[in-house]
Amino acid sequence: MIAVRSDLTLSEAEIIEITGYHRPKFQLQRLQEMGIPAHRRPDNTVMVLRVYATTRPATAAAPEKQEPKLRLIRK
Repeated sequence: MIAVRSDLTLSEAEIIEITGYHRPKFQLQRLQEMGIPAHRRPDNTVMVLRVYATTRPATAAAPEKQEPKLRLIRK
């Protein structure tokens, strides 16, 4: 396999470092859990654009927990 360095995508070693897995199926699952978009290439490798792994999305904050609105019942 020819290793081509690209500034647009993460290298295979970087993906392994981020996910902790060597197998593409588990890498994709772990990246999905982290909210990082990734795709499987035809040669069964994982492609992640560098911009998704190096920047933090503005909408990544956890939504505020909604408290139930209860009415006071008095007789």
